[in-house]
Amino acid sequence: MKTASIRQIRSKFPTVLRMIQNGESVAITSRRKIVATLTPPPAKPLAKRPWADVDAYFKRLLAQPRLRVSGAEIIREDRDNRS
Repeated sequence: MKTASIRQIRSKFPTVLRMIQNGESVAITSRRKIVATLTPPPAKPLAKRPWADVDAYFKRLLAQPRLRVSGAEIIREDRDNRS
């Protein structure tokens, strides 16, 4: 963990901010005592994309007994059903 005094924070904040954005934690000191820490936010887990399995979705819809329709019509129908 790197340290920075309050004076350094005031005068060189862009440099300190870049360190934090790069994943480094910075301890803020006042009179050589740590008074606070600046850390980057925790990494968020990747959310599943709603259309990650679009091929399987289309195959499942087209397997249903009905007339074959275009992909645009399937999407339009799905959107109408969600409203």
